Amino acid sequence: MAISTNSIIHYTKDYKSLAGILTEGFNIKYCLEILYVSENPPRGAAHPMVSFCDIPLSLSHQHFGLYGCYGIGLTKNWANKNNINPVLYIEKKSEIGNLLYNLLVQKDELSGNHKETLIDFLFQTKSFTKNYSGPLKRGNIDTPNYKFYDEREWRYVPKKEQIGNQSISVPSLKYTKEKEKYNQKLSQYKLDFGIEDISYIIVKNTNEIPKIIKLLRDHFYSESASAKEIDILLSKVCSTEQIIGDY
Repeated sequence: MAISTNSIIHYTKDYKSLAGILTEGFNIKYCLEILYVSENPPRGAAHPMVSFCDIPLSLSHQHFGLYGCYGIGLTKNWANKNNINPVLYIEKKSEIGNLLYNLLVQKDELSGNHKETLIDFLFQTKSFTKNYSGPLKRGNIDTPNYKFYDEREWRYVPKKEQIGNQSISVPSLKYTKEKEKYNQKLSQYKLDFGIEDISYIIVKNTNEIPKIIKLLRDHFYSESASAKEIDILLSKVCSTEQIIGDY
């Protein structure tokens, strides 16, 4: 059995969110990430991103509970074209973790003409990192040692020029106080895909399949997709109920 898929899948909590992705593309939003390294104080910052995973559907049962029973899968060719990359998982006591932490702490001591560029490179690297394991409170999980590595996360993180030069790293305290304001600044920017890029469309309940099929027909006919392309797309619709029952 494969331990990863040929697609990356984005899960979401409800039908409305899935419908919005299918008709408008992915919203780019800041996500607060806390990095724990050795016994140092945790470093927190919010980065703009869209998250995916490449867990096979047969192993996705826990993921449904954490991130939602609706989803859309897209090809890894599409992922490569959009510079979407697997997360770099860091063990808390690793040397690379200490290296990154020290760079973050000492960034303000940089000088010279390239200081701002180097800091942006550092923030880009940080935005693709996550602890191998650490504390998590979400859904029915409340544990100090959740294994994030099992999520097999991939991320789209835009460059500053792709989001109107908005920040790619907002300190956690500033973000927590003004979360809505920061995400509003990103509201006009989307991560787009075409009908040919879609691998799966997942709804929660099997009785929702006719509803999503109607939405797909209405939307993609208006986008001038061919009847054959739409027929192929409709064959990619399934439900969480079916996945749990069949796998």
